[in-house]
Amino acid sequence: MNTAWRRSHPVALVAALIDSVKDTVALILAMLAIALPNRDAPIVLTIIGVVIALLVACMLVFPVLRWLTTRYRLDENGVTQRSGMLNRKRTTISYDHIHAISSSSPIYMRPFQVVTLDITAAGGESGITLRGIPSSVQLELEVARQASGTPAGPAPAVAAGTRETGGQGWCAGPVPAAAAEDEVQVPGGRPVIEGELVFRASVRDILLFAVTDLGLFAALIVVYGFIEQLRDVVPEAMMDNAQDSVVRFATGSVVAFIGTVAVVFAVLVGASIIGSLLRFHGFEVWRRGGDLVVVRGAFTRRITTIAVDRIQTVAIRRTLIRRALHLCSVRLGLGAVATAEGEDADSTGADVLPVIGDDRVYAVLQRMLPEWELVPPRMRRTGRGLLRYYLFTPLAVSTIGMVGAAIWALASGDAMAWLWMLAPAALMVWWGLCRCLKAAAEGYMLPDGKRIVAAGATMLTLFTVFTRRSRIQSVERSTTPWRQRRGVESLTLPLFVSNGINTLRFTALRSADAATLAAWAEHGLVRADTSPGRRVDAAAGGMVDNGYVQDDEWRT
Repeated sequence: MNTAWRRSHPVALVAALIDSVKDTVALILAMLAIALPNRDAPIVLTIIGVVIALLVACMLVFPVLRWLTTRYRLDENGVTQRSGMLNRKRTTISYDHIHAISSSSPIYMRPFQVVTLDITAAGGESGITLRGIPSSVQLELEVARQASGTPAGPAPAVAAGTRETGGQGWCAGPVPAAAAEDEVQVPGGRPVIEGELVFRASVRDILLFAVTDLGLFAALIVVYGFIEQLRDVVPEAMMDNAQDSVVRFATGSVVAFIGTVAVVFAVLVGASIIGSLLRFHGFEVWRRGGDLVVVRGAFTRRITTIAVDRIQTVAIRRTLIRRALHLCSVRLGLGAVATAEGEDADSTGADVLPVIGDDRVYAVLQRMLPEWELVPPRMRRTGRGLLRYYLFTPLAVSTIGMVGAAIWALASGDAMAWLWMLAPAALMVWWGLCRCLKAAAEGYMLPDGKRIVAAGATMLTLFTVFTRRSRIQSVERSTTPWRQRRGVESLTLPLFVSNGINTLRFTALRSADAATLAAWAEHGLVRADTSPGRRVDAAAGGMVDNGYVQDDEWRT
């Protein structure tokens, strides 16, 4: 291994200069906007001119200094990056602490065979970003991590001899025996990934994701924010006239209103489809030894390598729309966020199945993660018969809000003030629906003393989480005097997850179920009657102690 300090490719300097210009031009324009009304004041113009000159100097000098003073190296123990001239900073991540490696290759970097590499360790702030480095460094890190004895899975078997695999993602090196026949091609015929292809998203899959993604409605907020920003540069009278014209047209008739809504919805869906096609173009998941390799992206090609033994959870999620269409998505929970440079934190390499049919998901997951033994669970629903405990808080808070609004309306004497009661009423409906969904969805299954399957709901999204006992950080049981008299508790099991569901939360469950889950989480003990399809054969050697049995003593 070459342990010398290395410098990034000059293309990284060009990209840094472009980013610096984009970040600084807004300030320069703001200074010019201040200068125009004060063009008759020489002192003001002089000060603004000096500020603009300093901004331009910083815009050009700082990226160059940063590029000249930044180095990285791979040694026997880990990867190190150093940077800074006056404030010198050095960051080191040991190979056995690496959770995920994500590379992004924008279209302007591809001719130079360089990428931006994000190396993430445990924790939200831990990580190193290497910009403009050869694409072969990613494989160097993979080989070094596996050779370091990390629990990230066994190193792949090596076929006799080596061969060149130049291209975007990998470099010359040993070829896994199981991967000799499987390759992904990019324009130019250069191989990118070697391993077993376990999932490839079709155009139909991407379109289904786009039209069922609730995030498309969030685009309305973005559009509204853009329109509000236009008020800063467009004359207010012009904006008001345009707004009034749109409102008059949309409310002129029922047909016009329906047409306006249809056009807005079509634009949102179209934008969602275009964004999804760019984000998930060529989406594939490969199994390579002890790693999962996720490839995606059109203009910017992203490759994320996830160590299988660093996976904390496997979460299957269903929005109400996708549930009606028998679709779901799968995200891996990690101790570190596997986000590549410029990637949205809500859509990362940990999303191994953006959308897939319910009838296919477990078959694909068994190929992808055979060590997790993922099968459709038979849940023990903990919220049945306890709906009143789920609805108590929403009803109480909303009632207090409505009473406060009524008192204020009576005191003010304004008839329009009574409309403020609609806000807590709407909150009660929304919060109540979410809590009803939680009451129907929450549950668990304990296949053995090492694994748990938990189900629940967040807002209007259902989820099923698979995880292991070793991933649970603590056990938190809570209750109130009136709940305790009826044998009802709340239970929280925090997880070490940075990019998704980080807590197994049971809002209301009976004390017997809480005791079962607490005993399992603390000691690996499982009640014989809490896992459907399981039984304990004491005659065959199963040791039963107070209704619990150790995980290695299960008999089927």
